[in-house]
Amino acid sequence: MRVIAIASQKGGSGKSTLTIHIAALAEKQGTKTLIADMDEHSQTSTEWGKAREATTPLVAKVPLDKLAAMLTQAKEKGFKLVILDLPPYVNEFVQEVTKRADLTLVPTRPFFPDMRTLPRIIKQIHPPYAVVLNACPPGKNNMEGTKTMNARKILTHNKVPTCPVSISQRVAFTDALNGGEAVTEFEPISKASMEIEKLLSWINKETQK
Repeated sequence: MRVIAIASQKGGSGKSTLTIHIAALAEKQGTKTLIADMDEHSQTSTEWGKAREATTPLVAKVPLDKLAAMLTQAKEKGFKLVILDLPPYVNEFVQEVTKRADLTLVPTRPFFPDMRTLPRIIKQIHPPYAVVLNACPPGKNNMEGTKTMNARKILTHNKVPTCPVSISQRVAFTDALNGGEAVTEFEPISKASMEIEKLLSWINKETQK
């Protein structure tokens, strides 16, 4: 059973949105998936699960101090992928959670206020981890926009592990959630869906090495 953590130092990074879209696609591709909503503040994943007609992927509210028991139960029930939607901060509990993850993703928008918080979080989370540039201004001709490319250069220069796939700011991502869907269900043939497919493909490769 693989465990993916989604962590951030601040709200608005798109943490829960990424969690949902990744989980729904993994389930669609035949991987029994559980979303553990550990964000006691917004509980976006939980609310999405309630609005959803489909019963999968399963969404469960899990307190930070109940992680070990939840992972044991998930494995016993045959889940192959657990995605941990963490709160928008990093404390000692979150640090311990990332130790149990096969990979921690850190969604970050390619703007100065977001980029400047990265040193605080990457010093505290347990490797392996990777920054995912998220909610990026769309580029042209399937290329990353200037702000995204500049942010990637900064991360590369500072030797910060970074996912090669960036996720653009697209209305389809939020419109899908409003109806209890994921973007790969809402607009299966779209640039938004393609980005999530590429991201999950990269995650699979990284966690199956």
